[in-house]
Amino acid sequence: MKCTLLLTFVVLLVVCAEDTHAWFGGGGSSRSSSRSSDTSKSSSRSGSSNKNRKSGGGWWGGSRRSSSSRSGSSSVQKQETPKASVIDKVKGAIGGAIDTVKAKTKEAKNYVKGYVNGAKEMHSTYKEMKTVTKQMVKDGKSAKGADKYFHAKANYKAAQNGPGGKAAAKHISDVREAYQTAFQKVKNIVGKVSDKGYDEYAADSAKDQEANRHGQNGGDPNKYRTKDIPDKHKK
Repeated sequence: MKCTLLLTFVVLLVVCAEDTHAWFGGGGSSRSSSRSSDTSKSSSRSGSSNKNRKSGGGWWGGSRRSSSSRSGSSSVQKQETPKASVIDKVKGAIGGAIDTVKAKTKEAKNYVKGYVNGAKEMHSTYKEMKTVTKQMVKDGKSAKGADKYFHAKANYKAAQNGPGGKAAAKHISDVREAYQTAFQKVKNIVGKVSDKGYDEYAADSAKDQEANRHGQNGGDPNKYRTKDIPDKHKK
């Protein structure tokens, strides 16, 4: 009887011990594990939330980021476009100025070259006039009025060298006629040339200038050619 009661007590003790362990030990373990699980979930959510806030995620963060990025890109575009256009305008202005300088330089070179060549034509034709008229007199032919042909011819040939050549023809002709007329006036004042002689010379100089202008403007010098001028000296 005693053995039976002792065995029964031991069985009850074991059963109670297991239940107690299930309620307190095992349950506590599950509850702690669930709490740790909840804690890990909470930390993961807070971590992801923090990441989202740092990265600008979420409804508000994403919106603010996208709007700021759009405004940033638009402001960059607004800033870059005027700068680019101003730079292009400056480059265009500089390029235009350089082209203008080059064109003016080329024009100046052509003008100087034409002027020099025009002066050479005037000089060579003047020498031709002296040679031909001297030969005409030697041959017993009249050289009267022959100089007008050579005036027109010299100015015509000089003007064919462009604006510079035409300018040279005008300058040389004007200076020559003004100098010679002034020289005759001085001789008239000192009594070496009569008033009539001076007036005749001044009228002849005016006709020379008329022939000069005719040649400078591209007129045919043969208009002033006299019959005794040899054919080989035609324009």
